[in-house]
Amino acid sequence: MTSIYHITYYTYDNSIYIFFQGCNFQCKGCILKQLIWDCHLNNENQHALQAVKDLRKLSLSEFKDIIKGFDVKKAILGGGEPTIDKELPDIINVLNALGVKTRLLTNGYLINEDFIKKLEEAGLSSICISIKAYDDDIHQFYTGKSNKPVLNNFKILDKSQIELMAESVLIPELIEYNEIKRIAKFIAGIRSSIPYRIDAFIPINDASWRAPSLEEVIKASKIAKRYLKKVHYIYNKTKIKGEVINIYPKIKAR
Repeated sequence: MTSIYHITYYTYDNSIYIFFQGCNFQCKGCILKQLIWDCHLNNENQHALQAVKDLRKLSLSEFKDIIKGFDVKKAILGGGEPTIDKELPDIINVLNALGVKTRLLTNGYLINEDFIKKLEEAGLSSICISIKAYDDDIHQFYTGKSNKPVLNNFKILDKSQIELMAESVLIPELIEYNEIKRIAKFIAGIRSSIPYRIDAFIPINDASWRAPSLEEVIKASKIAKRYLKKVHYIYNKTKIKGEVINIYPKIKAR
């Protein structure tokens, strides 16, 4: 049995987002604490999903049957944390057999050399490591874990056959400009052409931090561009192209 409990389909690029249940981090600002469903679904879908009381995870064969019913070009494997699912290589294998490109979004904590080899053999197309903080005290405060394995694994990944990229969340009064600068310098020390994305923090009910303004996100992006060639950002009011469709679990509304 996999840890997959939710899948959505994005019509503008024929991609799916796969949600895995569980995580080895305990991030204080994790949006999944407030909403376990894709936040880009419309209100009607969100309301219908709130009524789902029994989260049923998919078997590998059930997952394959669902994906075969859609014209899927790309799959984003996200979270939760996909790397704690022991069936992750088999899931990637299934997607590859269907001609689907795969991108793994992960905190990078478990991506050691042995794990990378399994992902390469499975045919993973690309991987995006979420670097929460460069300062280990901040990282431990926010996630409950040291960032040392994450940073070390990031260096190892750049030597693999898997396309590598990184992302960080800009959180005012916690992960600020100086942290973004330190992360960008760390990435540039490995290779300045590694793509880097800055996400605007989305506040949840019990979090202590506000959302950054668009101007703050742009400023952080400019700071990162001093060191890296490919930097972009996502602001929480950016409009999603096309339609987002819920394909699992099944609900009446669309």
